Amino acid sequence: MASSPTTTGAEVTTDPAELAAEQAVALVPTYVQTIDELYEDPSRPLDDVYAVAVASEATAEATAIQAFRAQGYQQAGRSQVVTATAGPVDLTNDPNAAPEPLLPTVTVTACIDVSQVQATDAGGTSVVAPDRPPYLIQQLMIVNIDYPDAGSWRVTEAPNQQAQSCDG
Repeated sequence: MASSPTTTGAEVTTDPAELAAEQAVALVPTYVQTIDELYEDPSRPLDDVYAVAVASEATAEATAIQAFRAQGYQQAGRSQVVTATAGPVDLTNDPNAAPEPLLPTVTVTACIDVSQVQATDAGGTSVVAPDRPPYLIQQLMIVNIDYPDAGSWRVTEAPNQQAQSCDG
């Protein structure tokens, strides 16, 4: 049907770098949603982070979520991806390289609206600074752990900075 030309990315995009960029960008909302869900639901296993992240990023997120939970904090509200734009793509794939494997990588810059995210302590008092900027600008490094499998993209780094707008 001509009305739905994007049913599969492979049919639309034949350039491997473009396809990798599309797949990495598509992971960002799932990553953000998974992290939110782990903060919101203290009964959800921390290992769920490994569905969207690997290595140091998964460990860092799990540690932060565990500390948040241990303090009796509760998150309410969700983050929203405003924009996610692919930057450099490197499709080098040598899983046996030493000292670390070389995996296909896409850098994605995302603007995340966190204005609806609140957190409270066990007594119901907000632990969010009243002057917190409403956005986070994230520089995500996304790798494919089983290239070319489209479902194997994972976040390996996600540094962010607070911002007043998506323009910085």
